[in-house]
Amino acid sequence: MKRKELQDKIAFLVDELAVAEKELAALNNSETSTTPGGIRFTDLFDLDSIQAIQDAFAAATGVASIITLPSGEPITQPSNFSTLCQDVIRKTEKGLCNCMRSDAVIGRLNTAGPNVSQCMSAGLWDCGASISVDGHHLANWLIGQIRNEELDSNQILAYAKEIGADEAAFSRAFAQVTVMPLEQFNRICDFLFLIANLMSLTAYQNLQLRNYVSQIHSSNNELAHLRNFLSNIIDSMPSMLVGVDPEGRITHWNMRAADATGFAKAEVEGKQLADVMPEWANEMDKITRAIRERKPIVDEKVAEERDGVTHYNDVSVYPLIANGVDGAVIRVDDITERVRIEEMMIQSEKMMSLGGLAAGIAHEINNPLAAILGYTSLLNKRLLEDTRKNRRVAEEAGLQFEDVAAYVKARGIDAMLDGVMDSSRRAGRVVTNMLGFSRRSGGLFNHEDVIPILERALELVKSDHDLEHSYDFRDISVVREYDEDLPTVYCDATNLQQAFFNILRNGAQAMAGAYQELDRAPRFVLRCHATDGAVHVEIEDNGPGMSPEVQRRIFEPFFTTKGVGVGTGLGMSVTYFIITESLSGSMSVSSSPGVGATFSVDLPASKAGSASGGKSDDAS
Repeated sequence: MKRKELQDKIAFLVDELAVAEKELAALNNSETSTTPGGIRFTDLFDLDSIQAIQDAFAAATGVASIITLPSGEPITQPSNFSTLCQDVIRKTEKGLCNCMRSDAVIGRLNTAGPNVSQCMSAGLWDCGASISVDGHHLANWLIGQIRNEELDSNQILAYAKEIGADEAAFSRAFAQVTVMPLEQFNRICDFLFLIANLMSLTAYQNLQLRNYVSQIHSSNNELAHLRNFLSNIIDSMPSMLVGVDPEGRITHWNMRAADATGFAKAEVEGKQLADVMPEWANEMDKITRAIRERKPIVDEKVAEERDGVTHYNDVSVYPLIANGVDGAVIRVDDITERVRIEEMMIQSEKMMSLGGLAAGIAHEINNPLAAILGYTSLLNKRLLEDTRKNRRVAEEAGLQFEDVAAYVKARGIDAMLDGVMDSSRRAGRVVTNMLGFSRRSGGLFNHEDVIPILERALELVKSDHDLEHSYDFRDISVVREYDEDLPTVYCDATNLQQAFFNILRNGAQAMAGAYQELDRAPRFVLRCHATDGAVHVEIEDNGPGMSPEVQRRIFEPFFTTKGVGVGTGLGMSVTYFIITESLSGSMSVSSSPGVGATFSVDLPASKAGSASGGKSDDAS
């Protein structure tokens, strides 16, 4: 290239740089503030102008050129890129990765001079100069893609195979790469370093100017911003916050107060608190006393009737003294849920104590039950079994054994003994179930059969004290539809039994309450069958059913359709938690008013084996 032509190109570059500086000055008039740590290249440079400078530089020097982020990610479009790099190497996944890594290394921050080295990808000569602002590495200006006579062409061509490129295309593209003496390339690199430094200096100066303008603008809006910020904080609080002056006029009214009362802030500001909320008329004495004594006044658990339901509030009055203006802030917190939870915790402690007592009683009952079963079995043998000893003792008493046996049967004593045996066994099962159910779950997971757990829950519901006093469970028929060879599930048997117990008890109570209205015999249908990777359990009742609204809320804590003092609203929510959280299953309900309800439970099947079941119908 002739000296005059090179001088003209340099002059063109200087002109373009001047244009970029003017555009940077325009950018500095922006209201956008920034900090050194958050600077981006595109915040300080107009890409169209920088692209024109880069294109002109590449055309004047004969090298490829691109500006990238410090990571190697391109910012500008490539200028004068060789076919080898653009269309061959970077079209392969490995080649592109190597090029990006090489760009990041060659463009590393270096204030002493340009970074000149061979490309880590193809081995061509490259150079990088970093652009920085106040010590922050902003971008890399990369040039190169040239070769000289010292490069080993065979080694470079072997790279085609390594990255999976077409070797013939690679060879043709390599032959077209610009050849340049390394000395000439180094001079171009020095020139690039000067331009990059000039861009860094210009960017820093303009950044300082922009930050100064931004700070002035920020100062002008700081008070308004702070006021809005504090207002948003107050509006976002879950408590009702009402500000009043010493005369009781409302000075502030947050969003929660507006939602609770239905009055917007603009409607109440300046009005007397007693006029807006007559029920708070008595609070004026507390407000006056709080301002006078300079200390807060707090009333806890203040009862309030809303829509026939008792709600509880904590009402606090805080004196407000600022800049010579007296007043107070009234804070109202709805603690109804907290009060209910506290009551439930107390009830839970009582139930735990009763559970321990029940377990102790069950242990005590087991011993006499065992004696009753033993003696009854012995009576049955001595009265009815035709043994040598029974005949001998009867003859010693002047009786014939046949006459004794005939008398026992004639008087129905044998049936009575069978009844005692059956009742004792039933009582034993009840005690066993009570013991298992009263034990706290220790988180012991095993591979369990679902059907026996469901049956134990059913036995437990049959002996439930509340149901026995309000309804005879024996009037409810139970239809069982159990598949054979069900897989086991990995679960805590006590927790799963509790979940089944809650569903069955809920259904039994529903059917008992609506027995006369429905005019049909109450019935449970229990289904267990295997699905894809799970055990599917259905508990269907033919009770009164549920409305869509009740179905949507049936698993919500504290939601109940039972009367006051009958239900806590926790049974089904606890059941849902056990199935979905503790046992990683799923649970749903389908129902229609007047038809009944079906609760469906799906539990992940384990690989530990299967349980045998069958289909049977019986009345329990």
